[in-house]
Amino acid sequence: MSRQYYQRGHLVEAEELDDVVAVKMDTDARVSSAADMEAELGSSVRGEMREAGVDDETADAFARASWVFVRPNQRTREAFSAGTGIRGAETSGTVIRRSNGRIGIATDALTVRLEPALSEEQAERELEAAGLTVVGKLGFATNLYEVRAPASQDALAASVELHDNDRFVFAEPAFIEHVPGRFRPTGARYGEQWQWRNPGTNGGTPDADVHIETAWDRTFGAGIRVAVIDNGFDTGHPDLAAGLDPLSGFFAGGGQRPVFVQDTAGMPDEDHGTFCAGMAGARHGNGAGGTGAAPECALMLLACLPDQIGTQTTLARAVGFASDPSTEVPGIDPRAGADILVSSLGPNGADWDISDTLALALESAASNGRQGKGLPIFWAASNGRNVDVTKDEVVSHADVIAVVRSTNKDREDHAARGPEVELIAPGVDVLSTTSGGGYGISTGTSFAAPCAAGCAALALSVNPHLTRDQLRDVMHRSADRIGGPQVQYDASGHNDDYGFGRVNAAQAVALAGGIQP
Repeated sequence: MSRQYYQRGHLVEAEELDDVVAVKMDTDARVSSAADMEAELGSSVRGEMREAGVDDETADAFARASWVFVRPNQRTREAFSAGTGIRGAETSGTVIRRSNGRIGIATDALTVRLEPALSEEQAERELEAAGLTVVGKLGFATNLYEVRAPASQDALAASVELHDNDRFVFAEPAFIEHVPGRFRPTGARYGEQWQWRNPGTNGGTPDADVHIETAWDRTFGAGIRVAVIDNGFDTGHPDLAAGLDPLSGFFAGGGQRPVFVQDTAGMPDEDHGTFCAGMAGARHGNGAGGTGAAPECALMLLACLPDQIGTQTTLARAVGFASDPSTEVPGIDPRAGADILVSSLGPNGADWDISDTLALALESAASNGRQGKGLPIFWAASNGRNVDVTKDEVVSHADVIAVVRSTNKDREDHAARGPEVELIAPGVDVLSTTSGGGYGISTGTSFAAPCAAGCAALALSVNPHLTRDQLRDVMHRSADRIGGPQVQYDASGHNDDYGFGRVNAAQAVALAGGIQP
């Protein structure tokens, strides 16, 4: 069935899978398994979901997050249609296939923004008049709310109806979607970290690295807070624990609105996030494993979407907290936000549409972070082979620095490409921290992004007065134009596969240090 909704000011056409209901099981319910739940609610449609383009990785992720997909029996259909709640379920929704092929679950959850000129009291009156229930207020933009639609509507119908209300700037569904880490797993160890010092072993090219040892002669990144947003982290890892920033935390609980917990106790533990954090800021001088790019930076580890399932609104809240912690924890000094932000979350395919809410969070952080100097935002581009980077609206957002991966031969590795690629950094067979206190070798743009972000932290540490735009320019101008004579860079110094070049930490530190406040 064809459906419509508004996103980024445009009317979007999508397909609702006919007679399929997505149900999130209540962990306190008496039903003992997903199979029992399916039998209770109707019949399983797992085979049909596969035919609809839901791959096994996505299906498994939804299952881990306690979602089941069923063709509802009469009782379930009546309860779902009436909005009265389904027995044994925490929430439920329709399954939507968007134009880019990505699957999302539409519940009654939306994110809306009202005219900024309205007072808070006026805005909340408008919300009440529209029949919306406020779930939470977002702090990174004026009059931005998480709401629930009236019982008679789902988020898509409410989005269309509210578009015609001139008091609303936008109203967009908060789709629950699969947002995995961008990596490809492969199979004391500084000598194995060719990304920092490449002697040419294992088939590599000498000096095909980020030239970081010369930068370390001047700085290890002390005084810089690097926020890493991922699904989870091993916060007890010996190469990470000593560097944890006290503002680290995670979004806990499912339901309509996860709660931010400023603590590492109970934080989800995920290998992907642990590896990324180690690339940026694993400690040095402790005899354990290897080291990160900025081994004396403070690591603000922020875990969200722990099952790789959730909304872009939660991701936006994590970005907002990184920039201004008071958006989630009242009373915290808003000036205590991060100096660098990096994330490696996103689908490995080319297509990822951005919500207005996440775009607002990125724009607010980039403009207002660091007491108005702006927060530099690094993000891993897709691992998809030579895919068009512009189809990923998150990574290609104007305020995001998109990073792809290089090999130990100083060659690109066929990840996303296009005009929005800004930097390339080591990300093939690199060594970093893994969950359980270990170390491992892996491949992905996921690991190139924190490598670049850690090098940027070194540059910022020698000149913390740099604005976001100045640091971005430093990273561009200091990068090495690699790829060999057959690779052409345009007049601005850009190449669609290599961006402005491979990160060079030594040159970035030298260039940053010479800029006057």
